[in-house]
Amino acid sequence: MWSFISAHAPALTVIVTAVTLIVWTVYGQIMSANQRRQQKPQLFIKQAKGHGPDSICLLSNMGKESVYLRAVFIDLHDAEGECHTGSVEKQWQAQPSGAGAEAIGQGPIAPSQQLDLGPFEWLLAEAARKAGMIEAEEDLDLAHAIDAFTVTAIVTAGPYEQIVGAEHRFSVDATGPSIRADTHGTRLRASRRDARALEHYLRAMTEADRRTQTTGHS
Repeated sequence: MWSFISAHAPALTVIVTAVTLIVWTVYGQIMSANQRRQQKPQLFIKQAKGHGPDSICLLSNMGKESVYLRAVFIDLHDAEGECHTGSVEKQWQAQPSGAGAEAIGQGPIAPSQQLDLGPFEWLLAEAARKAGMIEAEEDLDLAHAIDAFTVTAIVTAGPYEQIVGAEHRFSVDATGPSIRADTHGTRLRASRRDARALEHYLRAMTEADRRTQTTGHS
C-alpha cells in the first residue's frame, strides 16, 4: 500500500488537489448563492382590517436590508376587460384620516417595517382619477366600475440601487362590495426585463408630473 502511494505520489497529489479545488469551488458557489438569497428583497403587499373597501393596504419589507420606496401605481381592470393605470402619490396622502404624508411616495422602509398605504377605497379612487376613469370630484362606484386591480410598489434596493417591483392582485366582489387578495400572494419583479419596464414607468411618471407642473404655472 505504502509502496503504491510512494510510487504514485505525484499523480495522487494532483488528484487530491483537483478534488479539493472542486469541493471549495462548489462550497463557494453555495455560500455566494446563499448570500444573494439573503440580500434579495422580500416585499409583501397585504390586506389588513377586514375585506371591505375600507380595509387597509400594507407594504411590508421582510428582507435583510432597507429599501427605498419610489412609487406606487395601480392597474384597474374594468368589466369590459380594459386596464387603466394610475399612480398614487405622496401629496394626496393628507386627505384620508389616520394616514400621514410619509405613507406613500419616496422614503426608506427598514427591515421588518411595514407602511400603511391607506384604505383601498381611497387608493382606487385616486388611481381612477389619475387614469381618467372618473372626474376629480367624482366618487368611484367600486362595485360596478372595477372587477379586479393590481397594486405595484417600486423600490430601489441594495448598494447598486437595483429597481425592484412588488405586485399583488386583488379581486372585487360586487356583493358588499368586498375586496379579496389573490391567493398566489405578492409577486416580486426583480428580473432585468422587469427593472427596465419599471424604470421606464418611473421616467414616464416623472415626465407627466413635470408637464402637469408646467401647465399649472402657465
